[in-house]
Parts: sequence; C-alpha cells; structure tokens
Amino acid sequence: MGARARCRPMAVLAEYLLPFVRVGGKMLAQKGKEGELEAENANEAFTTLGGELEQVIPVSLPGAEARTLIVVAKTRGTPERYPRRVGIPTKRPL
Repeated sequence: MGARARCRPMAVLAEYLLPFVRVGGKMLAQKGKEGELEAENANEAFTTLGGELEQVIPVSLPGAEARTLIVVAKTRGTPERYPRRVGIPTKRPL
C-alpha cells in the first residue's frame, strides 16, 4: 500500500514526505477530485514544513475518475522536530 492510500489528509502526507525532500526539490501527491481544496487547506502545513504550494494539476485518464496532482516546492529546510513520531501527525495534523 502506497503513501496515497495511507495518508488521506494532505497535511499528514506532507509531514511524512516534505522533511525528506531536498531544498529545491518537489513533493508530488496524487489526490482525488477534491485535491485542490485539500491542498489549500494544507497550505499552513506546507509552510511550516518548508514547502510552498506550486501547482495543482487536474488529471483525467480514460476510464478513471478525476484526479488531481499536487506539486509542492521545497523552498527551505524543515525544522528538526518534523516528522513527528508515527501516528502523531494523524492524531494531530498540522
């Protein structure tokens, strides 16, 4: 099971991924049709973790439901306290 299936809220996914992205790199997340709203709601978490929402790309594939690709640029280092212990981001998302 991949990160997409395990981490529904975007802020939780960002906390698990962004600390491991190099400054200047990008985090990509595939979300459902509500991905744009989810990304907007996670904007504060992106900032806290050293990222910045760069792009939201609607994706449509034949025979599949609408998807959204979220692109977050890593603009500065993530504070040492992140990611928090397993389970904490899910219980208390940023």
